[in-house]
Amino acid sequence: MKQPPVSTVHPRHKSPLKKNLIILGIVAVAEILLLSFNARLDTMAWRATRWFMGDQHPYSWQAVRLNPKTHPDASWWRTVTPPFHSQLYHQTEGTWRALRDVGVPAEVIFICLLVWVYDPVRWKGAAIMLSSILGAGAVSEAFKSVCGRVRPIGTLANGHLNDGLNVWQWFRGLHTQVDLSFPSGHACVAFAMAAALTYLSPKGRRLWLLVAWLTSFSRIVMQAHFYSDIIAGGTIGWFCGFGCAIWMGERLGVPQRSLEPEVQSSSG
Repeated sequence: MKQPPVSTVHPRHKSPLKKNLIILGIVAVAEILLLSFNARLDTMAWRATRWFMGDQHPYSWQAVRLNPKTHPDASWWRTVTPPFHSQLYHQTEGTWRALRDVGVPAEVIFICLLVWVYDPVRWKGAAIMLSSILGAGAVSEAFKSVCGRVRPIGTLANGHLNDGLNVWQWFRGLHTQVDLSFPSGHACVAFAMAAALTYLSPKGRRLWLLVAWLTSFSRIVMQAHFYSDIIAGGTIGWFCGFGCAIWMGERLGVPQRSLEPEVQSSSG
């Protein structure tokens, strides 16, 4: 007598909605904490990172310590000699720049070509990857244009350089793309690629996510973004990127690959 086939769906794949809602809840709480009280925590975290790592230009911690009148809002720790005398970035600059390049167009095209060559579905895999990046990137650019947040080292309206202050100029991105900060485009692209790669090759998901996080963090180390910028960009990249991958995959006949091995039903 033939037995009905046994379902091979793993419980954790039945309801991803709960997991996604938890992630979105954590992200929302983090963004609220960072942006509350005129983003005081966001500014402090950015300045602390620069104080510890240094940046692309010699960090003026000595000026902060010797001339407090020009830095009246400086926290006490900013007057303390930092580890490595703010030279840690310079000692590891090549690594951070290489991670930053993961989100640039040339690197994106190169990764898409690698997927085309090595993925079993060839150009369809590259198309899924590209759709994830373009879809998430469009959403990110829309937010960035509307929010108009000035980069932490961007140029303010008075012509002075920003020093990690929270400055929003709504709809500024509709007439200029200079020094737009929120959300991070690099973080969005990195997490969109991680989403597409997870769709195609879930076994490497931890590696894809690790590279995405390091790429995002490099933007803080290089002083281009606040922490809230990369969290928002990464969230948009992951969820919009995965949605676009599913949408394109369905149309190209490439279903999402699973970590669970296929089990063929047997008859008795």
